Amino acid sequence: MNRDLKATAQVLGLRDRELRSRLRELRILNTAGELVIGPRTEGRLFVDPRSRWNKRFNTYSHYGVVMATEAGVTWLAKQLGITVTTKQPQQAGSQA
Repeated sequence: MNRDLKATAQVLGLRDRELRSRLRELRILNTAGELVIGPRTEGRLFVDPRSRWNKRFNTYSHYGVVMATEAGVTWLAKQLGITVTTKQPQQAGSQA
C-alpha cells in the first residue's frame, strides 16, 4: 500500500511538518518540498502526478504528491531512527 507523506507521518508517529523538516535535513526533499531524484529511483519514494479543475482559469492545474511504498516507510523509519514493528496477517481459517 502506498501512502502520501501525511499518512506516512502518522505511521511513524510524527506530525506532517516534523516529517517534512526531517526529510529536508536528510536531503530527501528539497526546500520546495519536492522529492530529490535519488530516493525516487530506488523504489522507496515516488511522485504521483495529480490534477484538479481550476474554475478561475478554466483549465486543469497539475501537481505532484510525494508517496512512500511499504519498503519506503520501513527505510524512512530506519533513516529517522524510529522503531517500527510489523504484524503478519492472520490466516482466514485460524482463530486466536
